[in-house]
Amino acid sequence: MSPETQEIQSREKEPVVRERTRPGPVFRPDVDIAETPEGWLLYADLPGVDEGHVSVELRKGTLSIDAELAGPPEPGWTPLHAEYRAGAYHREFTLSDDVETEGIAARMRDGVLELRLPKAARRRPRKIEITRS
Repeated sequence: MSPETQEIQSREKEPVVRERTRPGPVFRPDVDIAETPEGWLLYADLPGVDEGHVSVELRKGTLSIDAELAGPPEPGWTPLHAEYRAGAYHREFTLSDDVETEGIAARMRDGVLELRLPKAARRRPRKIEITRS
């Protein structure tokens, strides 16, 4: 396989091992994190979840994402074959002082939660003016 191509491999959702407070399986959603000059973008995959069933909380420097599936598509729905396991989602992140916590924003679109984590002013790039002496 050349470095430019990768074979797509399926994998199971990863259950959260230490979460024991809810009935049913609880999964750790996959995330992508990108850094911009203004802050960080975090994308969490929450398939089957709408924004009304997502909770994002910040407590003592820990950002928590919790989500619940709305339920089966139709009452009495019984699949003939199922590869998708339903359950809740949970993920936690410890934030550093580099994040301006008052400016954190979230939005949900097509089963993906987007969190914008702005950088604290001291971490943002700035232009230094040069003066004549």
